[in-house]
Amino acid sequence: MARMLMSSVVMMALLTAAPAPAPKASPLTWKVTGTDVTFEMSSKDLRALRDGKEVFGLQSRKKGFLANLVGDPEDTQDPPEGAPDTSDWEAAQSYTVLSVVGPWVSYEDNSGGFTGGALYAIRIYVTEDVTKDKDRGAFNLLDVFPEKDVLKALKADEFVKQHVRDEAAFKKARTVEALLAILVPGDDCVGFQIDNVKRSVAFHHVEGNKVAVRIAFGYERPVCRGKMFEVGVLLPIPESLRPALERARTRQEGFLMKDAKAVKAPAVHFEWEGSKQKKP
Repeated sequence: MARMLMSSVVMMALLTAAPAPAPKASPLTWKVTGTDVTFEMSSKDLRALRDGKEVFGLQSRKKGFLANLVGDPEDTQDPPEGAPDTSDWEAAQSYTVLSVVGPWVSYEDNSGGFTGGALYAIRIYVTEDVTKDKDRGAFNLLDVFPEKDVLKALKADEFVKQHVRDEAAFKKARTVEALLAILVPGDDCVGFQIDNVKRSVAFHHVEGNKVAVRIAFGYERPVCRGKMFEVGVLLPIPESLRPALERARTRQEGFLMKDAKAVKAPAVHFEWEGSKQKKP
């Protein structure tokens, strides 16, 4: 009888014991062929490492976000006398990864808030080459694809053609910059800037021998703050890009924009709210 009672107690303890915590998921890791770059991706971060040192990251940007608003986030001293009342100030910053092709990371940068002046809101795509120092050279779409191909694709886009007022100048444009210069903002307030074509891009999908590239344009006037306009173009794939693009398409190294949701590409969000000054 005592043995049966003991067995019942043991069984009851086993049944009521808390379940073991699920093992922590390891980040997805891949090395970029032909480089010294290794990516680590989880649902909460994307990091690029070179010799064990982070050269790109999302979560690591929080300190800089706070520093731009309140100075050193590790400084716990009260603000100096005469500092503005920030009780109604607020700011938010989000980064959403869109595609990773070779060493190129494309993400959406979305920020907004109020910090004592006017309300602000900016939404745009950004592509970074993690093998390059930002001060010495940034990603440039016109270095990857022949400019004539990019120009031809933009001229064929219906959204672009809606913003043409001078047909003669449109036909004569021989460079991307010349084309953008003759486009008008229109009622939707598009800001056609050459830097958007160079760096505000993401690689969406592959169609045969072409790749679909998304180009993001911002707004022209402050009253249109927060607007973003996406133009999709199909560009012939250069031979030099084909291997890295195929590895991204098959998710061996990176991924394309159309698969971002399937691979659980990370997004991070930072928020800050001001506070009243402490009274003496």
